[in-house]
Amino acid sequence: MLPEKSLLQGGKYRVDRRIASGGFGNTYEVTNVEFEERMALKEFFIKGVSQRDTDNTTVSVSNTLNKGQFEAQKEKFKKEARRLRKMHNAHIVQVHDLFEENGTAYYAMDFVDGESLSSRLKRTGKPLTEQEVMAILSQVLDALEDVHGQGIWHLDLKPGNIMVDRQGNAKLIDFGASKQMSATGMETTTTSMCYTKGYAPTEQVDQKMELIGPWTDLYALGATLYNLLSTKTPPTISEMQEKDAFVYPSTVSAKMRHLIQWMMMPQRHKRPQSVSEVRTFLAKPFVETLLPDDEEETQLGKAPASKASIPEPVKEESVTEPSTSKGKKWIKRGVAALVLLGILLVWDPFGGKEPEKPLNNTKIVKAVQQTETPKVKQVTERYFNSALGVCSYTGPVDEKDLPHGTGKATFTDGRLYRGPFVHGKMEGNNAYFRYDNGDTFEGSFRNERFYEGRYTMKSDGSYFVGKFSNGQPSTGQWYDKNGKKI
Repeated sequence: MLPEKSLLQGGKYRVDRRIASGGFGNTYEVTNVEFEERMALKEFFIKGVSQRDTDNTTVSVSNTLNKGQFEAQKEKFKKEARRLRKMHNAHIVQVHDLFEENGTAYYAMDFVDGESLSSRLKRTGKPLTEQEVMAILSQVLDALEDVHGQGIWHLDLKPGNIMVDRQGNAKLIDFGASKQMSATGMETTTTSMCYTKGYAPTEQVDQKMELIGPWTDLYALGATLYNLLSTKTPPTISEMQEKDAFVYPSTVSAKMRHLIQWMMMPQRHKRPQSVSEVRTFLAKPFVETLLPDDEEETQLGKAPASKASIPEPVKEESVTEPSTSKGKKWIKRGVAALVLLGILLVWDPFGGKEPEKPLNNTKIVKAVQQTETPKVKQVTERYFNSALGVCSYTGPVDEKDLPHGTGKATFTDGRLYRGPFVHGKMEGNNAYFRYDNGDTFEGSFRNERFYEGRYTMKSDGSYFVGKFSNGQPSTGQWYDKNGKKI
């Protein structure tokens, strides 16, 4: 390390202390003597190749076989500084000076009065809250959007390379692994890619530069979010093939979990392809769905592709009754109709309140679901693992103690489902689902996803009415809180 009080570039910079050391350099806190400004200074130094001479200042390479490697990496170090120098973003550390001295190279940059996110996790031993992560995420996305706009991929995004100052401002640092693409889409350097295990997708690990793109950094960002929210090492590609590869605290929302696992999809074309796609996902109401697989892909976070007219409301379902006599069948149907008519005459489904006007002047028909209900037992507050997560269930169960019939499930993150179950699966009409942020869905479930009904956003009262495809709004219409088409 450079001794404290060492002077560089003719006394312009005074070394105050060492901040950190890595495989390719040392970082110091220095003072710009001329302006009395605190800055950070990065020194090029390859661990295991470089050494200090007896003056404790000069850097040399003792093995002549390593001199070519040292010079090549020094040029890459200087290129990193030049790239950062051209970037003017509040969330990217700014470079102010570049020079060679003591047999090596240095560049001076902004000093961030704070700590890296990895240092914070080590110091506290606790994960960040989702609110804290969201504040950091918006800033990192802003930085990446600028970087990617210049054809540069960071390629080493991780908690250790995100600094946060005392005011909560995040800055992306260490572009030593970054690559830049030329105007023709070709890489401007031919050196191999470095990466950090757990934060690098397959195309980076396999050194396939032609497959690198914004989606590569977004994979690393997803892994970073997972680490910040759980303190756990991100799962490897092979571990993702197994069930429960991601383990979250109960406080992490379904939307955040979905975002992380979308960003970390092993297949690059199934991840978000740009920062703007992530922003769109964050801005839209979240409708939980399965992640895309090899047979079925979904357009996550995107607006409905169709704005067709609202489909007909859910119609009454017919029930096939086994009978050897047509006469008996019609008698049964007549009795059922009379019973239903009697119920409708005395039942006020709106609780005395004026019903909403039918949308699109269509007639509202209440769905009637008839199911045979053999002897079942009721359970109260029993936990079971559904497709949407662990929940506490109250209601009837089948012979295997799986929810079966109309019941209520309360999830550990605050979500609520009331409606029909079929052997442990949410399936049927007249279902109600509420997210922890207050958004609600009323309608029918198919394959444990929203199928047809109304999704309402609590934030502004807007709502979607229609059919859903893979759990996402599909054929229907969005309305504002006053019932006007959006």
